[in-house]
Amino acid sequence: MHPQSPLARQIQDERVEGVGKSVEQVAAEARETMEKNRICLVRGFPPDPDRYLEFLGRFGEPLMNYSSLSALEKTDPHPQINRVKYKRKVTGAQSVHYVAGGLRPHSARSWRSPRPSHFAMLMVEPGWREAPAGERGESVVLCWNELFTRLAERDGEVFERHFARLSGTPLTFEANNVREELSDLPLLYPLPDARGPYDVGVRLKQDLPAKVEAMGGRVPESEEYRESLAYLMEASADEAFFACFPLERGDLLLLDNHRFAHGRLRIVGEYEADGEVRSNNRELWSVTVH
Repeated sequence: MHPQSPLARQIQDERVEGVGKSVEQVAAEARETMEKNRICLVRGFPPDPDRYLEFLGRFGEPLMNYSSLSALEKTDPHPQINRVKYKRKVTGAQSVHYVAGGLRPHSARSWRSPRPSHFAMLMVEPGWREAPAGERGESVVLCWNELFTRLAERDGEVFERHFARLSGTPLTFEANNVREELSDLPLLYPLPDARGPYDVGVRLKQDLPAKVEAMGGRVPESEEYRESLAYLMEASADEAFFACFPLERGDLLLLDNHRFAHGRLRIVGEYEADGEVRSNNRELWSVTVH
């Protein structure tokens, strides 16, 4: 893990201070940072659903959350906000938002058409901080342009072959619990305002290899495609490429969903003390914006 990567430092150093400012003021400052960096940290934002959605409404349309579109239990603070909080599994299916394990970097609504433009996280309660580093639910972001540039330098023709295949093969896959219109874009797709050859949009789902495996021969050159996908999955899960830092209470992280993946290191979900099981009260509100 590299918590002091250049990108992690830049995100924190160029943060927007939200205390004492109107939503309009904070959004205006955040927009300037987004235009420059495609990612922005706002510090000191109130954990209020209405103000959170008002802020995000300046960047697009907040989408309905996963629970609203699925048969999973609905415990979210608003139909457009996903509550990410550890919850012990009892029976039946459980949302990924309730688990304690880490979440590998992935794209928001990777299956969806049209592609969502932004993804946001607001830390409401950071939870237990006495756990060792790497087990506190530290937030992870991955810049695709930076990753692909470094892979091109490291792997040369091998990278270029995988990059071309993942850029040139349309792919349609479904969510596990959500039903929305599906994209048929390649996993790596062009952007109209690209800043370089590797500045592309990426739609990556955590369990995508299993979905591609189930498609079998419906994917052109399926064996070679699975090889390229495995290359992408391995590289995107390599902590050497992560920008990683803990979000504090009132931290709002907004990112360009085309250009950045988001994830999380694992958290300690529960422990036993004096014969009583206690659960981590870490709570984060995430929203996908179109």
